[in-house]
Amino acid sequence: MHIRVSIKTMALFLAALVAVVTVAACGANQLSNEPIPAAEGRTIQHAMGETVVPQTPERAVLLWSAVDALALGVEPVGAVLSDPPQMVGDALIPMFSDRTEGIAAVGNYAQPNLETIVELQPDLILGTTFAESFYPRLSQIAPTVLMDISGGAAAWKTYVLTWATALGKPDEAQALIQQYEQRIAQFQQAMGDRLDTTVVSVARFLPDQIHIYQEDSLPGVVLAEAGLPRPESQQRDNHDEIISLESLPSMDGDDLFFVQDNPEESTLAQAQESQLWSQLDVVQREQVHEVSAEVWFLNPGIVSAHMMLNDLFRTLVSDGEQYVIHQVGELMLP
Repeated sequence: MHIRVSIKTMALFLAALVAVVTVAACGANQLSNEPIPAAEGRTIQHAMGETVVPQTPERAVLLWSAVDALALGVEPVGAVLSDPPQMVGDALIPMFSDRTEGIAAVGNYAQPNLETIVELQPDLILGTTFAESFYPRLSQIAPTVLMDISGGAAAWKTYVLTWATALGKPDEAQALIQQYEQRIAQFQQAMGDRLDTTVVSVARFLPDQIHIYQEDSLPGVVLAEAGLPRPESQQRDNHDEIISLESLPSMDGDDLFFVQDNPEESTLAQAQESQLWSQLDVVQREQVHEVSAEVWFLNPGIVSAHMMLNDLFRTLVSDGEQYVIHQVGELMLP
């Protein structure tokens, strides 16, 4: 009796093993990516070497925000979720949810979902060196370009052009960057003598932390390009710093732009209960402006840069609405 049971168990085990091997073999076949002949594609230099990509990619997967691709007229088949998940849930880009309904979520920019990517049958995968450990497997699925972002936020225009080149849209990206630079000059002219004396602070209130943002952040870079000075506490060569309630004076300035990742659990309420908050000059003059985390922090690129300029025009320039744009490339703004 015991022998028959053991034989039956072994038979079931062997059958399961065969099934697993078969599935694995199918997966291996799906991961076999035939290289594109150089004469039939475009060679892109990137962090992992060089890769030949299709002349006109039609099924791109982005391991970064899809916002700029949409502005360039490219709708990817897959993209990563915006961060942080506690703020945006399972939406790709909540602000542009009407434009991303057909785009599949493929995990996190540093931990992509390979199974989902395989199912999408991409002809191009774009990511950053955050996904470097996945590069061997990603490049088996489709031609993969990983961008080195060690240059920090100051190199954001280079990143935009690198991505656009891989997508076959370098001229379109260059035009959007040129438009942005023209708007910077327009902003400076509209501000006039106030430009050099309007100190702008940037803060972010998370559920358990308060951050102030330094020069090596996208807001820091855009504000510097606009010519706006920052508080002394926000002139350091790094991305951001965590501060305590006792350090609230470090976010003082002529204007304060802030975001809340989760208003229901934000540390803003704690800050506002502090006597130090009410003593801030920027609070007393009522120059505190809440802005979108999606724009200022979560989707770095040309679209966010243009939308930050919209915020600056609206809040700092008299009759600034006349300078606001409502479309970036192919993407209508909310």
